[in-house]
Amino acid sequence: MEYDEDFLRSISEQVDLVDYIGQKTELEQKGKDYFCRCSKHIDNTPSFSITPEKNSYYCFSCGRGGGIIQYLQDYEGLSFDEAVQKVCRLTNSDISTMCYSPTVKFLKSVRRMKTKSQPTRHTILPECEYTKYLKGSITEWLEEGIRQREIDLFDIRIDGRSNRIVYPVRDIDGNLINIKGRTRFKNYKEMGLMKYINYFPIGTMDYIQGLDITLPYIKEKNEIVVFESLKSVMKCYGWGYKNVGSAEKHSLTMEQIRLLIRLKVDVTFAYDSDVSYKSKDIVDTIRILKKFTNVYIIEDPDNWLGGIDAKNSPADKGLQMFEKLYQNKRRVR
Repeated sequence: MEYDEDFLRSISEQVDLVDYIGQKTELEQKGKDYFCRCSKHIDNTPSFSITPEKNSYYCFSCGRGGGIIQYLQDYEGLSFDEAVQKVCRLTNSDISTMCYSPTVKFLKSVRRMKTKSQPTRHTILPECEYTKYLKGSITEWLEEGIRQREIDLFDIRIDGRSNRIVYPVRDIDGNLINIKGRTRFKNYKEMGLMKYINYFPIGTMDYIQGLDITLPYIKEKNEIVVFESLKSVMKCYGWGYKNVGSAEKHSLTMEQIRLLIRLKVDVTFAYDSDVSYKSKDIVDTIRILKKFTNVYIIEDPDNWLGGIDAKNSPADKGLQMFEKLYQNKRRVR
């Protein structure tokens, strides 16, 4: 179910976090903030803080944080929908007024659109287009092994209106050129929604996601490891493999190929287990790149990643598995 962001913000502001959490545990005021022990881990020194000015919480130990809706998910085990419904009950709000907002119609219409990339330059967006989204604990990513440090570094946020995880799309110079959203609904197909959406017109896909952060390490290692997803990039970055980037798909555009050539480093492709390096588009990409640099591929001949049906990234099975696959990478002659 999709919700109107303004309505979510309105009902959240009506629940005083200090009062709500104070009914469940003893709070200690330190300056303007309130502190208590976090129930999610051993917390000898109270690290769970509530900032009344922002009506938000944050645990300095485990990195969980957000508003009342996120708190209900993190600490009371509610789903997003259940958390929204509880806040509606706490504030005597009518949930029917916030469902099926214009956002739903927009998201469903996007799914039916056949978007074609146009060979146009990107518009550099003002940072306020992105900073309006909320920072918070993204539990599902933490459970997958992505650290809060990388979530903060790559500035991953939450779009409460559409219940999407959002991240900034930046060019190599760090300019904001788009915002991408990934749905948190597991049944998004049944709901008629797309897993990913671009919040602004795509234009020419001429970027490799993450280079604004990882470029110095790519130059240092004289190699870029290209994944399909930003999540894989973040996992590897947290493991110390920082010379990484995401093409966001396995079929590169000519603009992306030119960008890789301009980097003047070796290129290693680390695509998901369902992708064949024998497909025509990948063969053509490698054929062009080989004229300018060394090209390597990370393969999984023994199906350690689970094969085609699993659709796992080389980073999805943990550090040891990634290192095993990476050490066996093959140069394409």
